[in-house]
Amino acid sequence: MRVFSSDQYSLILKEIRERMYSADILSNQENVVFIESTSLQIRKILELIAYLSVLVNNEKLNNREKNEWHPNKIIEALKKKTTIFYPFPSCVVMQGKDNEQPVLIPFGYKNALSQTDFVNAYNTCGKNLHAQHPLREKAKTKQLFSENKKILKNLKGLLERHTIGIRHGANKYTFLYVEIDFTNSDTAKPTTIREYKIHIFNERQLKTIFNPENSGNSGDSILNC
Repeated sequence: MRVFSSDQYSLILKEIRERMYSADILSNQENVVFIESTSLQIRKILELIAYLSVLVNNEKLNNREKNEWHPNKIIEALKKKTTIFYPFPSCVVMQGKDNEQPVLIPFGYKNALSQTDFVNAYNTCGKNLHAQHPLREKAKTKQLFSENKKILKNLKGLLERHTIGIRHGANKYTFLYVEIDFTNSDTAKPTTIREYKIHIFNERQLKTIFNPENSGNSGDSILNC
């Protein structure tokens, strides 16, 4: 089994953050060229998110699937082989004492890009990259502008604080908890990545912990470390 590299994960997050900065700036102009440029950055961000999923699930994919570049195909391949592979909007809170277990607080996908939204966003942005065909209906600039804004907002909701499970071997898992500050300013905080060792015996337990319906305090999940 190939060992998971948190350094590679960190490098991809760095690129995502830089592309988000660019997309934010471009998305402020309601101009067809800027809209197309924003869509291009969003597409690349979505591809990078899919590659994060490949990194943490590489042992479940065959050689062709590992080297796939199309994010929608990556998601479909992972859906067939595992239940947990997508960033999970949440935060991890330590309870104060060294011997106490951390608590995972899920946020759900109400304000974040769900897997379905992910596929739709990639397809929508792809259509924006084509030049206007003279015999087809003219692109609705205002609608495309608004859609890009919404996708960027939900991308931030997905990645700002997220957790993802990493399988290191039979019944050996860790949780990677990530915080990203997408503020485009000199005061932006550096990205932080923390890895928590846990005792998980099967993927059913992972599915219970990573349940988007358990949002709010009543759905807090204990990470058994």
